[in-house]
Amino acid sequence: MLPDIDLRIDNMLKALEQVVIPALPSDGRLARDQVNLVIGHLRMVKDQWRFAVKFEAGSLANMIRLGTDLAGQADERYQDELGAALAAARDADPTDQAALAAVIGTLGGVIDRIILGEDGRVPLPPPAFAAVIDYGRRQARRERSWFAGTGLDPDRAELPTIAQTMGAAS
Repeated sequence: MLPDIDLRIDNMLKALEQVVIPALPSDGRLARDQVNLVIGHLRMVKDQWRFAVKFEAGSLANMIRLGTDLAGQADERYQDELGAALAAARDADPTDQAALAAVIGTLGGVIDRIILGEDGRVPLPPPAFAAVIDYGRRQARRERSWFAGTGLDPDRAELPTIAQTMGAAS
């Protein structure tokens, strides 16, 4: 019988908490801090791994929507690159996390250049601001839920769980 991913993560956590941390010297504060960071990340990965592909697919859908909204408004110099990035994003395999991450990186890079406008030399048309803000509103809540396990969001108790977020429309 092969252990499932949750059991494997639980075993790593147990080893770190019950063997590694107690074995650290009392003056090994940096090592203890680093082990605790790894423990925190493993706990987040345990909460996230089942939903990773769905999260990336939802992020891509939001980015495609933003790119589509910007397509008619962006400066002409960006149109071909944006069109190619949007086509690749729409053709990406929605079950392949690496493919999703790659097209998110490409499309996001083009969108960033449009928004930044070559360091302010190419202005973003005012109607495009609404599309950017709408994207931020939709995506920020998803990302806040995704990373709530860090404990850094002051309103984390009010956020939906990852499962609830992934069950809701992106």
